[in-house]
Amino acid sequence: MNINAENFGQAVLLIVKGEMTADDLAALSAVVDHQLMSEDVLDIVFDMQEVPFVDSATWEFFLDLQDRLAERMGQVKLARCDENIQKIVEITRLGREFELFDAVEPAVRIITV
Repeated sequence: MNINAENFGQAVLLIVKGEMTADDLAALSAVVDHQLMSEDVLDIVFDMQEVPFVDSATWEFFLDLQDRLAERMGQVKLARCDENIQKIVEITRLGREFELFDAVEPAVRIITV
């Protein structure tokens, strides 16, 4: 798994390439923790276009991250998921937890009231 980060102010885009498995969680967690050092970051957006597989440990990581971001009034967003990942989200009803986007641009926008 390879991860690149881009900052969009209150949102951080993590561009992930490769399978997301328990073996990669330490590296993923380190990248996320580094991004969350900035108190300005509210949302973490994962660009999933080049992610063919996400295992259950990674989904648990996403859920834990969602809880952490909710404390900041932020959220986890998933962009450009393939059909298999979309189906997993649908079957497991994780769509209630994570917002899915067809493109990166709307996912990195923060709407303030």
